[in-house]
Amino acid sequence: MGLVGAGWLTSQRLWADDRKVSDACVKSCYDCAKLCKECSACCAVDRPECSKQCEACHHMCLACAAACEKQLAPAYDVCVACEKMCLACAAMCMKSGKDCCKMCVASCTACAEACRKARA
Repeated sequence: MGLVGAGWLTSQRLWADDRKVSDACVKSCYDCAKLCKECSACCAVDRPECSKQCEACHHMCLACAAACEKQLAPAYDVCVACEKMCLACAAMCMKSGKDCCKMCVASCTACAEACRKARA
């Protein structure tokens, strides 16, 4: 068996478990992705670290929404990562008093909670 074949078998075992996730977090993930993208743009000049965190959270939320909506094999793990990313983003934005950051905190907190419930 070649390296490609061995890699394929490994990836199949990696995702071959019984952990399921519902699509209950999809709307929250899309909403959060939108607000994180806006917050990233808002903070780009004066809060670059916050901007980077929000940009990463935006992408994670989009990935989670797609994985859960389509019930892809790694959806559970992506959903766990999304919850963690949203909590980190909320913590970063809490340090700012900007309106965009306040909205981002609320959205990220709601998304993290939705991701947690989607895995229950």
